[in-house]
Amino acid sequence: MDNSRRSKRRKTSLTVSESSCPPISFEPLYEQLLDESGEPEDLSNAENCYDNHVDEVLSEYLQDRASLLSQRIEQDDLGTPVRPLTRAEVTAIIDLVSQDNHALTVPEGIALRKLKLGREQERRKVNRQPIDINASSGLVDGLVRNQTSPTLTVQNAQVLDALLSIRSTPYENTFLSRLHSVRPDRIPGLIAVDWELESPWMKLMNDIHEHYKLRCPDRDHPQESRAAIAYTSLQSCHLDQVHELLARSFWSDIDVSDSLDYSPGKCTVIASYKKLVVGVAIMSSPRETYITYLAVRSGWDNSQIAKSMLYHLISSNPGRDIILHVSANNPAMLLYNQFGFKAEEFIVGFYERYLDSESRTSKNAFRLRLRRG
Repeated sequence: MDNSRRSKRRKTSLTVSESSCPPISFEPLYEQLLDESGEPEDLSNAENCYDNHVDEVLSEYLQDRASLLSQRIEQDDLGTPVRPLTRAEVTAIIDLVSQDNHALTVPEGIALRKLKLGREQERRKVNRQPIDINASSGLVDGLVRNQTSPTLTVQNAQVLDALLSIRSTPYENTFLSRLHSVRPDRIPGLIAVDWELESPWMKLMNDIHEHYKLRCPDRDHPQESRAAIAYTSLQSCHLDQVHELLARSFWSDIDVSDSLDYSPGKCTVIASYKKLVVGVAIMSSPRETYITYLAVRSGWDNSQIAKSMLYHLISSNPGRDIILHVSANNPAMLLYNQFGFKAEEFIVGFYERYLDSESRTSKNAFRLRLRRG
C-alpha cells in the first residue's frame, strides 16, 4: 500500500474510535479474508475488501454522528440554533488561532481562553481517579461527619473546632485583592485593614476627579487607585504627622515620642490612608491605662475611624479600667458612652493651662472611667 492511503486509513480509524457511536464490528471483513478451510487466504485483494467495508461502516458512522449532534442543538437568546462544539472542533479552532500571528481582540482572547479551559477540564475528567471514601483521611472524616457524632475522634474534633473558629480570610487570599490587583506591603505593627470605609475627603476627591473628566475629556486622566485604611501601632515615621495632627486638634508643642518606649503595640493606634496619618489614639502606659490623646484629621471625621481606634485600644488592654478626660462640650462624649465610659467627676478649669483664651472648646472637663473589674 502507498503512504498516502495508509495515512488516510489511520486517520479514519482514529475518528471512528473517538466517536460516541456504538462500537463497530469488523467481523464481516475478517470473514471475507478466510478461505473455506478457515485459514487466511491470499491477502492480495485484502486492500479492496478493507476499503469496501470501511466505506460502508463510515457511512453508517456519519449518519449516527449527525443524528447525535442534531439532538444537542439548542436555541440561544436570539432564537438561532446552536450546538456545543465537539472535542475535535475545539482542538481545530485552538490550533488554527495559535498558528495565526495576528493580534487577538479582547472578545477573541476571552473565547480562546474559554476553549482552552474547557479542553483542560475534559482532560482532567478523563484522567481523574476514583476516590475511595473508605480510605479517606481523618481531616475529611472530621468535616463530613456531624460534630456531635459519638464516633468522632478527639483529633478530628480539634481540627473541626479550629476550622469553625475562623471568622475572616487574610486579605492576600481574598477575591477583593484580585480585583484591586494589589497586595498590601508588610506594614510594621499592622493591627487591622478596612477597605469599606469612605470618608468625606475621599468622596470629595472622587467628585473632583469625575468633574475633571467631564470638563476635559480630551486630556489624559491619571488612574486613582483606592487604598484601605490601615490601623497600626505608632512608628517613628509617623511622629511628624502625629505631632502636626495633635497640634491642630488640641494645642501646640505636644510631643509623643516617648510613646515608642512604652509598649506601642498596646498603647498606640495610628490610622493611615496610603502614607497620610488620618487618626491617632495614644494611651500613657499599659499600667496606667490613661488615654491621653484621641484625634481624627479634618475631612476624615464621622467615618468610624475614632470608633475603630478606640476599640483596638481597649481590646489591647483587657481586664483593666481605662480612664480619660474630655472637654465638657466635646461631642466625643457620645462615642465614649457607646463603649460604656461613665462620668465620675466634673473638673472646672481643667484645660485652662493648655487652651487658648479664644478657643471655643470648654476648659471644663469630665473624668470618665470604663470599669472592667
